[in-house]
Amino acid sequence: MDSGRLERLFKQYEKDFDKLDMKAISNYYADTFISAGPKGTITQSKKEFEEKGEQAVAFYRSVGQKSARIISKRTMPISNEYTMVVVRWGVIFEKTGTKPIEFDVTYIVQDISSPQIILFISHEDEEAAMKKLGLQPAMKK
Repeated sequence: MDSGRLERLFKQYEKDFDKLDMKAISNYYADTFISAGPKGTITQSKKEFEEKGEQAVAFYRSVGQKSARIISKRTMPISNEYTMVVVRWGVIFEKTGTKPIEFDVTYIVQDISSPQIILFISHEDEEAAMKKLGLQPAMKK
């Protein structure tokens, strides 16, 4: 896989996640892909991902997400067409001040005509981690 194309994909992904631009983020995914985490797996279409994207954006904003950055990235080629990328994200919330909350996500990227994410695995239970940090959605007044 072309490492330059992979690098550009994650550089732009980082910018779009920082802006919470889920419509742009969905462009990095294959038409159908797998999401996995501690609670199990689901397959979804890019269209379904986009439809749920606005709910995700509303949630992240409600818990005070201010910024998101890639702290580190490990890349492991699987074959000419597939690469595994483990990304350590750092996300800052209003409640955490300047201290980023760090977490890992593993992505499997397929590069046939252009790089696309076909699988991502969240290493932590996001809901439980948010509760542990006291990051609850803001109550509507």
